[in-house]
Amino acid sequence: MKRVSELQPTYESTHVDTEANDPKKDDEAHQAPQDLNEVNMDERWKPSEDKYRSKASSFEFEMMDFVIAFSINKNWFYAMSQPNKCWTDQHIDVVFYYLRKKFKLRSMNQYRYITVNCLFISHIKNTYERYYLANDDDLISTQEHIDRASAVYVYERSITNIIKCFEIPAALPWHLVDDVYILVNCGEQFHMVLAVVELKSRVIRVYDSSLGSRKKAIPHEIKMLSKMLPSYLIDSGFFEKTERTNFVDCDAYKDNNYGSLLEAQVPFMVEFAQDIMQQKSDSLDCGLYVAIFAEYLRNQIETSLVDFLPKYLRKRYGALLWSYGSKKAKGAYVSENDDPPKSKGVVTQPPEEDLVHVV
Repeated sequence: MKRVSELQPTYESTHVDTEANDPKKDDEAHQAPQDLNEVNMDERWKPSEDKYRSKASSFEFEMMDFVIAFSINKNWFYAMSQPNKCWTDQHIDVVFYYLRKKFKLRSMNQYRYITVNCLFISHIKNTYERYYLANDDDLISTQEHIDRASAVYVYERSITNIIKCFEIPAALPWHLVDDVYILVNCGEQFHMVLAVVELKSRVIRVYDSSLGSRKKAIPHEIKMLSKMLPSYLIDSGFFEKTERTNFVDCDAYKDNNYGSLLEAQVPFMVEFAQDIMQQKSDSLDCGLYVAIFAEYLRNQIETSLVDFLPKYLRKRYGALLWSYGSKKAKGAYVSENDDPPKSKGVVTQPPEEDLVHVV
């Protein structure tokens, strides 16, 4: 099966419908969406001329299946490819899914990173509120305590399962990689950043695309992650897995006084990535920058040395996913599984003298 990374952004053959809701062009809109290169980025749209209502925004098939998200109309791609439109967590989840899917096909000694879904930071937030912000357990009833413990257990189980590579398609266990890419939605600031957990150095490096236009302060969500992550690494058995890296021997995890493993109460260090690309202060491109930061880091490209073209890159992501999703929906792709096939087991009959005869 082809992967998204193999689909080149050839816009002459990749289409997204931007025709007006004109009855005379309705059939044409369903048959051949307009070329992306012909979209007028400066066109002023009137509410009465919304090009993405009712039939004009529907597919010629039921939906596009991206495994971890389902697009039911063209508005999903419109928000992704057009300027001044916010990306949602779902857009980032889809991009992150295909990034980790491609890298998983490499050998174990080549693994460098893994991505997680947007629910991971939500689970961290819920557990943090339980342990640091909830009312004193002495002031609540026994039943309330049981209910609260049951609720937080669900979130904690999901966190440890994600670290072990469960619950997320095409995942890898964290002990096999060096870095973990996490989308962090800073709710109070209506802004997205990329948090890279550098496991060997025990550092969370924050890639913030609007750092130059805002006060430099660690987002509350990053602080929660730095405090809660050590406990769940221990709970998941992360330090017991040594087939690739023995993290217990890393200096960052050792107590300077005793040489033993740092206690779970010691948070991860937090640092901001310096000299990185910055978005315009009036743009809504923070989600796009998160995806680009992750892709450039994956390819080991210096983010400060690349000419960043938001309009082009929005079209690129929208076009690649449109092409892949539409071909898959039309039956060109049978399976999402790009993992190498497992070799079939061979059963060898033991010699007769080795068999145990029971009388």
